Amino acid sequence: MRKQWVAGGLGAVLLTSIVLSGCSSNTEQLNEKSDGAAKGSKTLTFWRAGTDPAENAYWKRVMGEFEGSHPGVKVSYSEVPFGTDMETKLNAAYASGTSPDVLSYTLASLAQRANLGQYESLDAYASKWADKSDMMESVVDTGTYKGKLYGIGFIPDPRVLLWRKDLFKAAGLDPEKPPANWDELKQYAEKLTKKDGATTTMAGFAIPTATGWTLWQSFVLQNNGKIIDQDKNTPLFDSPESIEATQYLVDMVKQGITIPNDSTKSNENLFPNGKAAIAYDSPAAFTSLQKDHPELKGQIGVAGPITRKTKATFAGMRLLFMSSQSKNKDLAFEFMQTVMAKEETWKRYKELGTPVVRKSLKDDYIKENPEMNGAIFDAVTYGQGAAKVTYSSKMYEFISMNLEEAYYGKKTAAQAMKDAAEQLTKELPNLIAK
Repeated sequence: MRKQWVAGGLGAVLLTSIVLSGCSSNTEQLNEKSDGAAKGSKTLTFWRAGTDPAENAYWKRVMGEFEGSHPGVKVSYSEVPFGTDMETKLNAAYASGTSPDVLSYTLASLAQRANLGQYESLDAYASKWADKSDMMESVVDTGTYKGKLYGIGFIPDPRVLLWRKDLFKAAGLDPEKPPANWDELKQYAEKLTKKDGATTTMAGFAIPTATGWTLWQSFVLQNNGKIIDQDKNTPLFDSPESIEATQYLVDMVKQGITIPNDSTKSNENLFPNGKAAIAYDSPAAFTSLQKDHPELKGQIGVAGPITRKTKATFAGMRLLFMSSQSKNKDLAFEFMQTVMAKEETWKRYKELGTPVVRKSLKDDYIKENPEMNGAIFDAVTYGQGAAKVTYSSKMYEFISMNLEEAYYGKKTAAQAMKDAAEQLTKELPNLIAK
């Protein structure tokens, strides 16, 4: 798997020639130059969240080729770090009417900005887009909010099942057979856990004890549970299915099967740091562990999500959005179509290692790297990202906080989820009002 994905800018502007009249005044000549340039050229603004050099180089190529096939068009590019920097820049741009025509951003922005009318519905454009039928259903669903398509997913970030084959073999387990369900996962994790007294030195299964909502969500979904009723703004994480999934994880934490950690912090994430035998993690964790420990080449297994009542995993997504303020909407969608074209999707995989999102590329993608790419395609197919509600960050904050209290025995699994639901319900009027 290649390096993570990010973007860059460029563009040569095709200027129309201006015939200057010899008898014109200097002022008239300047006005003619300005008018002539405006008639023959268009500027398409494109912003992306992220500053990774590899993706920067990728976008330079894409934008250069787009300009080459669209005479008179210049793509004006900006890249901004994820998080507060991008949010601040976007808020200011929408307030001043200077938002980009096209934006590469995260799923977390969808509900908020669609509700504010800042993202353009793409339904009218997509109805004429023949390639839409080739997009994976899960990807189209991810970009859909309240029945309308707002974003086109192009960089999935799924969680796959990773395991250490060398540790499986040492524990008497078949290194080629990962756990297929909850019962097997718990049994394997118990055998793989190593302790020095009461201290766990090797986690049988990596369970984030802080900021742990992404793994928790995977297990709730596998148990056929739901996180929230998005139409009614009703939390569902205190349902029997959710509480059962929570209890399953709490039991393993109390057994010492994991090492306390926050997987959002790179120095604490167990699997890529060689401190866990099994984990749900991004493909990048596979790459990181193998890079830092070349002796483990061929000793790391990867598979799609396990099943209980249904197959599911967490899958983040980067999407392309069109601004409702765009004055070049047809051109903006042409740019989006270019990025999503079959050939370009394959180039993006080859250059950046990003998973493909088109069904017709499945066989070629898996053939390139059967074990890894097969697992990734499976995870993208069955994956779900963060809930598409405007208050998702606050909701997951409540979930993670109460989940952590359950892990450390301050609350039962049932009480933790009930408290989280009550806290969100109490805060919802203020959150929705915003």
